[in-house]
Amino acid sequence: MKRSFLVAALLLLPSAALAGGAQNAQPRTVAPFGAPRALAANSPVKPGQTWILSGTTASGQKVNRQIVLSKKAPTWDDGWDFDGDVGPFSYNPEDGTIFAGDVMTGMMNDGDMLACFGFLKGMVGGGALLAGSLDEISTELEKLDEDLPDPKSAEEAVAIMRGAGVKVGTCTLTLKK
Repeated sequence: MKRSFLVAALLLLPSAALAGGAQNAQPRTVAPFGAPRALAANSPVKPGQTWILSGTTASGQKVNRQIVLSKKAPTWDDGWDFDGDVGPFSYNPEDGTIFAGDVMTGMMNDGDMLACFGFLKGMVGGGALLAGSLDEISTELEKLDEDLPDPKSAEEAVAIMRGAGVKVGTCTLTLKK
């Protein structure tokens, strides 16, 4: 299972919260070192976009949050890492995986943080939703074994995580028009 991706993304949650979310720097037009130039130009995820994270938690609670990506160019580290106003947002065009986190809303309202891991197809993504405190989400992710198969779709991601005993709901990421 892409546990390393999830753990790395989860580590970004506190750093995004400490950094205060998105910055409004002007976007760069040059792809970062190591990033395939064609992937930068053709990525459906771009600086300045607003994405809606909606879904249902494992406990049945409906969620709907907005993530505004900064205008700053993303960094490349096995995928595009964007700064979002409420948490991290990553997209890997090579395998279609997407990760979006909302840390700030939970911290500011003494509520749940959200982490959505899944796949982007066109301008819509979907997958597994983790909700809770940072400790609760970390505890759930510890149930994932590196020997689990890598999911190829949003449905597989949810099934594999639930099969490992992780309490996940489902999430959808859509580009706001």
